[in-house]
Amino acid sequence: MPIDSPSTTIDDDSNQTAPELPPLPGDLRDRLARCQSLPSLPAAAARVLDLARTQEPRLADFARAIEQDPALTLRLLSLANSAFYARNGLQVTTCTAAVSRIGLDATLAAAMSFGLPRPGARHILDYDYLWQRAIIAALAGQYLAQRLSPEHAGRVFTTALVQDIGIMALEAVDGDAYCHGIPGLRDHGALIRAERERFGCDHALVGAWLAASWGVPDHLAQGIADSHGPLEDHDISRLCLRLSCRIAEAWLAPEPARAISDLLHQLASLDTLEPNLLTGVLQQLQERLPSTARLFEITCPPNIDAITLLTEAKQLLFEQNLRISRHLAEQQTKLEALNASHVALDKQTRTDSLTGLANRSWLEKLLEVHFDIAKANQQPLSVMFIDLDHFKRINDAHGHRFGDRALIHFAGTLKRMVRGSDIAGRYGGEEFLVIMPQTRRHQAYVLADRVRQQLSKGPLAHAGGKPVHVTASIGIAALEDDEFANVEALVDAADEAMYVIKRGGRDGVGLFHD
Repeated sequence: MPIDSPSTTIDDDSNQTAPELPPLPGDLRDRLARCQSLPSLPAAAARVLDLARTQEPRLADFARAIEQDPALTLRLLSLANSAFYARNGLQVTTCTAAVSRIGLDATLAAAMSFGLPRPGARHILDYDYLWQRAIIAALAGQYLAQRLSPEHAGRVFTTALVQDIGIMALEAVDGDAYCHGIPGLRDHGALIRAERERFGCDHALVGAWLAASWGVPDHLAQGIADSHGPLEDHDISRLCLRLSCRIAEAWLAPEPARAISDLLHQLASLDTLEPNLLTGVLQQLQERLPSTARLFEITCPPNIDAITLLTEAKQLLFEQNLRISRHLAEQQTKLEALNASHVALDKQTRTDSLTGLANRSWLEKLLEVHFDIAKANQQPLSVMFIDLDHFKRINDAHGHRFGDRALIHFAGTLKRMVRGSDIAGRYGGEEFLVIMPQTRRHQAYVLADRVRQQLSKGPLAHAGGKPVHVTASIGIAALEDDEFANVEALVDAADEAMYVIKRGGRDGVGLFHD
């Protein structure tokens, strides 16, 4: 598979103006401007970039620019005669033939990479790792782009190859302080966070500005600036570029299978990528890395069996998903138990512990809601206030435990008799309140009288084998009775109607209206 599809023209939009790069922090911009040791390009590579910006660059012009630098010429010829391009076995011996064979994008990549710092003893940073990461990203990005966005494959290859040149620039401008102030090169996320904290931006933006200072096409500088963004991106070529550096980092990780497993987990949410695309990328890397490393004169990255790596990664992903599923199941069980306890606690705070009916505070909150609704919509609303007659005598004669049993019995009777829309509760002691939404005075009276008659039919309880009869005084107030300002006034009205019955002999139903 060739590094770049043969082409004699640059991408159609290569000369279009890309969005303006974000500004560098002022202090860093000044330090970069004063730095005398920034990575630079040889004259021949600079001329290649100048030609790339022209409207209609010609192969012969590129060839003449490259031929002025013997070392760059040799690199280009080696690339053109590599197994990626020399399919028919014919060797090319001229720059013009080499450029024609590999295309302008690969020519541009070769020219740019030739001038960058090489691995050596003078660097504190691991330049072997940087270059290995660069060629892995370039090959991975190109493979992805050839299948997802073929017209951008050459551009992605070139951008992926030089996307980390900002690291070299930051090392040049900050020296040992940069090398000792970062967590290392192998965790790119941690590296970027450290750079942003130290400089106010990361090496991707610095690399974009360095490339722009060389005169690269705008789209290439913008691509470097965008190279480390999130994978969730609808721009396919940008996705290929951003995924390429993650694949490179995983390939070079101390535990590649675990790193690939984490990457598979990230990719699971992307519907842009085919499930087997990563398999193809890893197989291509296994085949092409040794010869590509020789072309760029760097130490070959680790030789990894792609199928074994992916099998181990999928097994790790399966185990991780299984652990997550178990954890989620445990959390769900805990959540359900917590919700159940909350429901039970909520029920306790709303319910009278003796009778199981609504307690006074909950009754008052519900009445407040129904009162406001009825007032706002001009709907009927009635309340029934019930007081069991001579209940103190029952407690005095038979004890409070007997009285409690009598209250429980009455509460059960009341609960069975009220309608589904009504709300019955214990207001306090032997007093009960029933809220009756959408109910007028006369309808409430019918229900109240049924409750009174039910009590008269039989004893509420038995003491010592003897029946104990209980009667009730009931008062009713309805919104139609008066202009009640609030719920307290409505309850007081029902209470007042109940006391009229008390004073009149008990065992009856009184209407506030009367």
